[in-house]
Amino acid sequence: MSIKRRILGPIVLLIVIGIVGAFWVSLAAIRTQNAIQDADTTTMRTLQATERAQRIRVEIEDQLSQFLEFNTVETPARVNRNHQRFVTAFRNVWQELRAAPGSPKQIEMVAQVEEQFEAWNTEATIALGLLTDTHIPSHNRLDHLARRLELALVALEQEVRLSAANANQDARQRYVQQVVVVFISMIVIFLVAGSTFIGFGSQLVRSLTQLAAAMERIRSGDFDTPVSYVDRRDEVGKIARGVAAFSYTLRDLSAAKTRIEHLALHDQLTNLPNRRALQEYLEHCFDLAPSSEHRVAVLHVDLDRFKQINDLMGHAAGDEILRHAARAMQQQIGADDLTARVGGDEFVIVLRQAGTDAQVECIANRIIEAVSQPIEIWGDFVHVGASVGIAFLMAGETDPARILSNADIALYVAKSKGRGRASFYNDATRARFEGNMALLKDLRCGLDNGEITAFFQPQVDGVTGEVIGFEALARWRHPERGMLDPGVFITLAFEHGLGDRLTERIVSDAIAALLEWRARGLPAPSVSVNFSAKQLRDGGLVEYLDDTLFAAALEPEDIAIEVLESVLFSDGVDPALNTIAQLQKRGYKIELDDFGTGHASISNLRRFKVDGIKLDKDFVAGVDQDAEQEVILRTMIDLCRNLDIVCLAEGVETEAEKNKLISLGCSRFQGYGVARPMPQDAVTEWLETQYGRHTTAKAG
Repeated sequence: MSIKRRILGPIVLLIVIGIVGAFWVSLAAIRTQNAIQDADTTTMRTLQATERAQRIRVEIEDQLSQFLEFNTVETPARVNRNHQRFVTAFRNVWQELRAAPGSPKQIEMVAQVEEQFEAWNTEATIALGLLTDTHIPSHNRLDHLARRLELALVALEQEVRLSAANANQDARQRYVQQVVVVFISMIVIFLVAGSTFIGFGSQLVRSLTQLAAAMERIRSGDFDTPVSYVDRRDEVGKIARGVAAFSYTLRDLSAAKTRIEHLALHDQLTNLPNRRALQEYLEHCFDLAPSSEHRVAVLHVDLDRFKQINDLMGHAAGDEILRHAARAMQQQIGADDLTARVGGDEFVIVLRQAGTDAQVECIANRIIEAVSQPIEIWGDFVHVGASVGIAFLMAGETDPARILSNADIALYVAKSKGRGRASFYNDATRARFEGNMALLKDLRCGLDNGEITAFFQPQVDGVTGEVIGFEALARWRHPERGMLDPGVFITLAFEHGLGDRLTERIVSDAIAALLEWRARGLPAPSVSVNFSAKQLRDGGLVEYLDDTLFAAALEPEDIAIEVLESVLFSDGVDPALNTIAQLQKRGYKIELDDFGTGHASISNLRRFKVDGIKLDKDFVAGVDQDAEQEVILRTMIDLCRNLDIVCLAEGVETEAEKNKLISLGCSRFQGYGVARPMPQDAVTEWLETQYGRHTTAKAG
């Protein structure tokens, strides 16, 4: 039942009971009044009849007295007629008295009066001579009977009055009893209904109080507060279900808010804090005053070879590597420290109790070692490395970007030193970094302004003296610093995405030089151009070279592709190896640069069958004076000969070195002993001076 009905029901019932009670009392009062009026009327008629009977008795008695005193003379018929008239009137009155309602005693007294009248009338009739009898009553006898009748009538009148009073009193008592019964009944009903209503009201108040308390707990954040009365089918149940639904909604909203806040501050892939959370954490660390006992260190970690694996095996494999790296880093730090992912393969670790430089470096090395552990992906084991830049939070530091910049600079230094190592930030490091950034800015402008150009260093046959090719080397005519060697800006260009533009410029200059030299009839078999491992992993490199040479009407063998031997040391899944194989199929010559300084795999040398190997100058310089170096160089030359690979020696500077190399079986040279790197015009003059015009030269 609804609360509305439970509240209005008793109220309506009480109103109805009140109305019924009032109606009942009014009806009882009317009935009592009617009964009293009826009793009074009957009494009045009875008394009137009694009075008439008394008058008739008196008249009869007077007539009898007159007759017996013989004061008048009446005929017997007249006497009889008068007497019968009075007797008939008396009996009519008596019939009225017998018909009148009254008490049993009144009825009995009426009968007695009638008997006494009949007795007196009989005696009077005899006395009047209307009835023959031997016994004629005396005057005293008649007076005695008359007095008895009079007394009976008086007694009857008194009884009538007494009965009327009793009837009135009884009617009033019945009325009072009915009023009392109705009043008591109403009191009982009101008490029962009131107690029921009070009980229901108390229950309702208790229910609403509990629901209000539950709402207050829910408002304070306790969304798991149990809510009672949800099974009720009244308004309280509806309110309870509403409160429960409200609680569930708030709980879901709170959970969603928590998830949103978590997502806003955490990386979705690794579940590590993100850059925003890192900045907030660093701001908190600013409140900790740095001291010799309490140092805060920031480690910027970058994964090595991640992009290579991600491009080759797909993003799913890259995601697994990132999760592996995140787990490995977290296992090496304390509970109060923080590991955050701030970029694709970049992480930042904050050590709140850093300790000494040696301790921090030890932690960094442990991180590098843990990240570098092989991870199995789809049945294959892959390896990534890590480089770490370390910076300490200085006293008074308030800018998170500054400390992160310091760690990033240290990371830049670590990667420039060969990756897989840790480096500390210092002021000198920042100065070098800022100098590199300034140089990078100039480099962008230099590429736009044509300041980058190719220099060419001839490659000759030491036996015949013929030109067998050129190597294109980048040079930068800096407007303020003059001519800059590639060692100053090549690494910077490739680290900041300018490597492709730089290589395109060198390839363009190489093609232009070939076309010019051949147009002049000068010997120009081919030009070697260096390509980085990152460029070789670009699937568009083959198409770019094909399109460029086709536009210049040149063939693939006119350009030699120089790669570092570290590319061939890569595992079989490196996409650079696939690019090299495609280039070989197209007819491009593949030359291995700086052979002997890296870790080239002999099996890969056989597998890819490179066209040429360039012996590094470190093995060539002074070979004529160092027997042990001669043995090493002989072994390398024999390896090339046995694998049917052309061998060229770099850095040849003296005739003695040339003679020794020829004696060891290597007659192809490149170095200052032949010619320095020269711009295109200088090479043209050098060719014309050394060789003149060859009309049989290959035309462009």
